[in-house]
Amino acid sequence: MIKKILFLALCTAPFFTKAQVTINAQLPPAGLVQKDQLWNLVITNNKADVIDVSIKMNLQDAVTGQIVLSASTGNILISKGVKIISVKDIQPILYNYNVQELSRTNIPMGNYIACYRIVKNDEGQDLLGEDCININIDPLSPPLLNTPADKSYIQTPFPQFSWMPPAPFDMFNNLSYDLLITELLSGQNTTEAIQYNTPVYSRTNINQPYETYASSFKKLDTGKTYAWQVIAKNGLSYAAKTDVWTFKVKATEKPTAFLDDTYFLLTDNFVGTYRITSEILHIRYYSRDIPYSGIFLLSDENGNVKKKITKQVVTGDNYFDLDLNINFQQNKLYKCTLVDLENKGHILIFNINKK
Repeated sequence: MIKKILFLALCTAPFFTKAQVTINAQLPPAGLVQKDQLWNLVITNNKADVIDVSIKMNLQDAVTGQIVLSASTGNILISKGVKIISVKDIQPILYNYNVQELSRTNIPMGNYIACYRIVKNDEGQDLLGEDCININIDPLSPPLLNTPADKSYIQTPFPQFSWMPPAPFDMFNNLSYDLLITELLSGQNTTEAIQYNTPVYSRTNINQPYETYASSFKKLDTGKTYAWQVIAKNGLSYAAKTDVWTFKVKATEKPTAFLDDTYFLLTDNFVGTYRITSEILHIRYYSRDIPYSGIFLLSDENGNVKKKITKQVVTGDNYFDLDLNINFQQNKLYKCTLVDLENKGHILIFNINKK
């Protein structure tokens, strides 16, 4: 009988014996985490003795298994009961960065496992308690589309797209974007168009929050509605995506020329001399740049500038009506010059002959 009692006591003892010290990390399971928040801990000493301890921490990438950050704290005296710890209670903290981006204030986006060990500060460095917690870090704000505005009409079939980066920016260590543009078909919603339709334009690994529709692609059609979306990536991993916006290309209306003049092409190659029959020079110019304020220089045969005219240049087709003045005489040659954003000159040679 006595043997049975002793046997039962030995079997049940582990269930009634508390660990000397327990440690629990108090971190949000998802969202933004700052490096200092890794030290929000609750330590419980179940014995009466005051213990001199330190804490070791490893932060591990949950996908690759790589330890990206390790750290150790200064000495802490733990008396009986519960002690709430924050970063200011455990200085100095020595960090070892295996990934340099971890030296920032915010932990980079990703999935991590944070493991803590509390050890006794003696020759044996006895392990008194340990705890691990999963951390999923996501951006507080996804990228936001900027231009073209949702449901807008744009002036050019080769538009520029722009968007706002996800926030906070410093939680990304290798931020890039994928841009997707597709046609919105009749009866579809925007999500279906992005998911199922063949893209009319697709670019990956864009490093800046903007992209100009490349002229090597087929120009966008004025009779169609287009949907577009941007996906942010951290390295090769998905980070966040924007909403889906739509836009249409507005048909360009060519102005009516005065008298019998036509709109002459302003180009980077000399194509001959144009004759105008009025005091207005009608110019057609195609720009691949983003919109800018262009300066037209009107000069004579000797290079003397007779007039400067400033006009807003938009992406795509432009039609300009430049008013001449009494300084421009009949039957003399003049040159009109425009320098684009790439410092490339575009010229047109003309003379005035009203007869």
